[in-house]
Amino acid sequence: MRYAGLAIAAIVGLLVLTLPASPHASGTPGQDGRAGAQTSRITIPRSLQTEHEEIHKALLEATRAPGRVGGAAKELAVVLDPHFERENQIALPPLGLLAPLAAGETPAGLQEALAMSDALRKELPRMLEEHKRIRAATERLRAAARDEKAAVHEHLAEALASHARTEEEILYPAAILVGDIIRARLAQKK
Repeated sequence: MRYAGLAIAAIVGLLVLTLPASPHASGTPGQDGRAGAQTSRITIPRSLQTEHEEIHKALLEATRAPGRVGGAAKELAVVLDPHFERENQIALPPLGLLAPLAAGETPAGLQEALAMSDALRKELPRMLEEHKRIRAATERLRAAARDEKAAVHEHLAEALASHARTEEEILYPAAILVGDIIRARLAQKK
């Protein structure tokens, strides 16, 4: 978790530089926009995968803590886990195309990324509402951890709050812009 600042810097770098995407696959949205059984040709940037994995691991550890910390962590996991799953389906994979699109390339999976980006645009109000519930649960974890002098869990809550702000301010808008760029490029080819 101490590398969250570096992950954020890497994300910002993706918006400007042309870094290669990782070979991670994500679900393909089905007709309802949910992930299906197919494997995506689009990859979630490794820095984002790593950050989510670190948060999940730290949250799992916190759920095993005794007392209020463990209870608050379990409540947080209930709202956070499905949210992360949906992000991995529609919000993060389009970011894997930032680098090739910035380089002027035409990467595979444009239609798939466009569908994901459109699904994110449609679901954005709900995703942001989920962030409010996540923030409230995160604050309960932070308060419990502070009261019980569990610094590592307090740090998790602080890092998660920062992560949510990064998603709202940078990642979600960037994923939507990926769709806009794809739509514009596809229109130019007609």
